[in-house]
Amino acid sequence: MEDYQEIERALEAALAAPGDEAAAGRLLAHGLDTLPVFRDYLKRDTDIDRAEAVEALLKRVLKERLSRPVSGADARRIARFQQELGFIFKYKSYAIKAAVPLGYSIFLQNPGEGFSFQRHVTHKTEVFHILEAPPGGYVFLCEAEDWERHYDKETFDAWLAGESHPFFDRCRFVPKPGDVFVISRLNVVHTVIGCILEEYATVSTDMVDRLHDQNQGKPIPERFCRAYAEERLKSLRLPAEHRNVDMLSGETTVEPIRWRPVEGGERALLTDSFVTASNYRLKPLAAGALERLTDRAAQVRIFSGEGRAAIAGEGELNTLEQTAIPVRAGDLLFIAPGVHYRIFNDRDEVLEFSEHRIAPEVAFI
Repeated sequence: MEDYQEIERALEAALAAPGDEAAAGRLLAHGLDTLPVFRDYLKRDTDIDRAEAVEALLKRVLKERLSRPVSGADARRIARFQQELGFIFKYKSYAIKAAVPLGYSIFLQNPGEGFSFQRHVTHKTEVFHILEAPPGGYVFLCEAEDWERHYDKETFDAWLAGESHPFFDRCRFVPKPGDVFVISRLNVVHTVIGCILEEYATVSTDMVDRLHDQNQGKPIPERFCRAYAEERLKSLRLPAEHRNVDMLSGETTVEPIRWRPVEGGERALLTDSFVTASNYRLKPLAAGALERLTDRAAQVRIFSGEGRAAIAGEGELNTLEQTAIPVRAGDLLFIAPGVHYRIFNDRDEVLEFSEHRIAPEVAFI
């Protein structure tokens, strides 16, 4: 308890003095012993600025530890921390952003509401994977230079209110669950409205240039809290089919993303570039492949079923199953680079999970 309180004081001091490297250093000196304190702080409902300030310090702790080889024991410690914490919830007027430090998020958007019309001008690129697409939901994508040529506030407000416009109409796409939109470069104007979606991004925090913010001044709904978000997340399932939607190469094209056989089940590879984003289905009572992460870490989110996640260092492969952590629908696991891991399905039903792979030095800026 004394160590916990010492770390808590160090965290409060670092939060009170942003940019004070001496204060941050006193916190970072505790290494992974800080994880229980970060877990408790990040489980509290708070405003986005406070949540992201705590998250930024957590990223520094993780980045320092992951900069050198990680033992199996430390890798399991980090994985259990993520499992106990779950998501970091960031409340906006139009949505709950359920985020993790590696850049994987789930957005629970209100009907008819969504991101501002925005672009990223530094660092952040992303993949949107639509989980639910209620009536009225849509995705908007266009090039920045085309936006500048056609946009003025009065005209765009009229379009948002339902008036037709030939250019803006072309930039609007009504998605189906399973649709994937890859924004692999900067200066793409984009939004998603009225959907539930996974976001696989290079960074977990907002780094946007808001070009038209229809949400400005709107209050955060009173129902938004951890209990509400966790209950809503429990209902989510991975889509049975996936399509890649390309709206940025001239005419919009839609191509199926096939489930491919892998050891123990099937994999749908959503994208493999700046991030590797995949959905998996493990057969009943099956084990997935033994994976080894090298220069990337992985974020795993279990969508359905129950099983185990074995996480092992180099000297533990002969006792792999003894390293296993029980997992169930809703769980999150952070898999450190350099270790081996395997998912086991322990039930007579399909186990579904989502996997996000990214280099920590990209995510932890």
